[in-house]
Amino acid sequence: MSHLWGLYFLNTMLLYQKIRNYIQDLLAQGSMQPGSKLPSERSLQEEFSSTRITVREALARLEAEGVIYSQKRRGWFVTPQKLRWHPARKVNFNRLTKEQGFEPKTEVISIEAPSTAHQVAHERFEGEAIYKLSRVRKVDERAILMEEIYCLAARFEGLENQVLNGSITEVMSTEYNAEVSHEQCVISVTVLPDEASSRLEKNSGAPCLKVQRARYDAQKQLVDYNIEYWLHDAIEMVVEGI
Repeated sequence: MSHLWGLYFLNTMLLYQKIRNYIQDLLAQGSMQPGSKLPSERSLQEEFSSTRITVREALARLEAEGVIYSQKRRGWFVTPQKLRWHPARKVNFNRLTKEQGFEPKTEVISIEAPSTAHQVAHERFEGEAIYKLSRVRKVDERAILMEEIYCLAARFEGLENQVLNGSITEVMSTEYNAEVSHEQCVISVTVLPDEASSRLEKNSGAPCLKVQRARYDAQKQLVDYNIEYWLHDAIEMVVEGI
């Protein structure tokens, strides 16, 4: 019995490798361009007389290598060129993406009325009322980042009336004379929370980079606090040494 199970396991492993190699060959031959949709899981099952589990194992391995990526209910795609990004500082997203030849887009999900109910209000803003602005950032129509921006309601009164699908740093500077002089950030590898999964078209529990960013003015007063969820397979991190 153990011998039969061993043969089954070996055959399954060889089959998943065949599927993986088949897709890699398509990419190497130039048959599929960045952003192209891969054959469906069902067609790969039929092509290789395989099970859904084996096909997904092959696809998951390629996704982990950054070769392909998935979008919920849409399928699998060839990973395009990645956005080069400096994680230790908040940048102008629109400018950064355009400089690298991408087309940026920002969608405002919501801006919540000032409240003290958020945990961030007590952890970062001494219990004062804060705004919560939620946005999704896209590159060439692919959602790669969901961010939550928290700031003091008293300092940024009427923020909900501003144009919020561009640079929030510029809005704070031009409309409220709030200048960011320095920041601190914590970067960790985690999984997407449910709302971020939905907004970024990923399955619940998909891996991501989480950036918690606190930005201060010259008087060391907290300007805003950001929580960012980045798709790890859409970016390349650039860290400059001294």
